[in-house]
Amino acid sequence: MQRQLKQQGFTLVEIAIVLVIIGLLLGGVLKGQEMIKSAKVKSQMQEMDGISAAFNTYQDKYGAIPGDDNNAATNTGVAGLTNGSGNGAYSGVEGDRRVWEHLEAANLLAGYTAAANGRFMNEYGQQSFFRSNYAGLSGAVVCFSLPNEVAREIDRKTDNDDGATGAVRRHNQSAYPTTAGNSWVCRAA
Repeated sequence: MQRQLKQQGFTLVEIAIVLVIIGLLLGGVLKGQEMIKSAKVKSQMQEMDGISAAFNTYQDKYGAIPGDDNNAATNTGVAGLTNGSGNGAYSGVEGDRRVWEHLEAANLLAGYTAAANGRFMNEYGQQSFFRSNYAGLSGAVVCFSLPNEVAREIDRKTDNDDGATGAVRRHNQSAYPTTAGNSWVCRAA
């Protein structure tokens, strides 16, 4: 008498169910990562808006440009605060350090974290600075060092995804690289 061996293993239905579950989990993880990235971009855009609002509030309140204000210590009531030159333009330390110090002294900038050179540090751990008439934009211009994909997404959401034109521009007014790395994204304050 022959004994029939029963084969053991997974049926096609069981394998299909497992593959569907794996696909759902993978899809959920990828969607979650995309949501986190989108939230970070939105947060950076809000930070940029907040800095512009602080800049304009300082001008309205004191009649001077933060960083360039030659009466900043008197205006803000902070003894020892370094005044700007009052020449109506940013260069060097005025755009790198003093603008942030003046905004913070006026209680217009919460959570100011300074790099070694005094520049503002954004949530990506990168620096930001102010310049006059920079990147093809006129007036006071604030620039943020951001990962390339974030910089491009901010430009896309703001205007035209073109680093050379629009309200948001790349510092050298060229296209955003598709490689890893950072770009300086600039916009009028």
